[in-house]
Amino acid sequence: MRTSTQIRTMLSPHTGERGSLLIETLIAMIVLAIGLGGLFSLLAASMYTNDRSGADTRSTMLAEHVIEQIDSQLANQSLPLTITDCAGTTWTINTASTAKGTGSGGSYGGNGANLTSAGIIDWTQSYASVAPNYAMKYVACGNGGRQTTYDVRWDVITLSTYTRMTVASARPLGNQSIHDLRFITPANLRTIGGM
Repeated sequence: MRTSTQIRTMLSPHTGERGSLLIETLIAMIVLAIGLGGLFSLLAASMYTNDRSGADTRSTMLAEHVIEQIDSQLANQSLPLTITDCAGTTWTINTASTAKGTGSGGSYGGNGANLTSAGIIDWTQSYASVAPNYAMKYVACGNGGRQTTYDVRWDVITLSTYTRMTVASARPLGNQSIHDLRFITPANLRTIGGM
């Protein structure tokens, strides 16, 4: 007949491994904490990127709106237009154009914001140095009373007596630099209108 000590030894043959369960649990918790930290950082980055993408979409739509306003009049007319933002500010949209390289838009542009050699808005030009009424700091209404301010710029180039090209671009104002990890070049829209 077996004694109780022999029965306990048979049921628990690994008596020297007491406490291994605690170490395994500790290692599993550390691995889980590292995984959750990575998951939360990914979640924060995706939320930021989603918000940024929405702002870029709204800025592109705003540049498109400026182009539509300019193209709503005949190419040989240059009457200034107005647009009112969410804050109640009325902005003047100047539509006067000149031939390429002869206006305020630099050697590649007509009248308005400077253009680069690629024919896009030069965002290195300061807002204050853009010709009057060819740029605006448009305030757009957001959800829950939030407002976003956009820097909108355009350039109008005369191609012929009855034809002109308009280049417009917009970007959200804020902490944006070329060295920013999530810097995105603003979309530039171009249209040629006339007869």
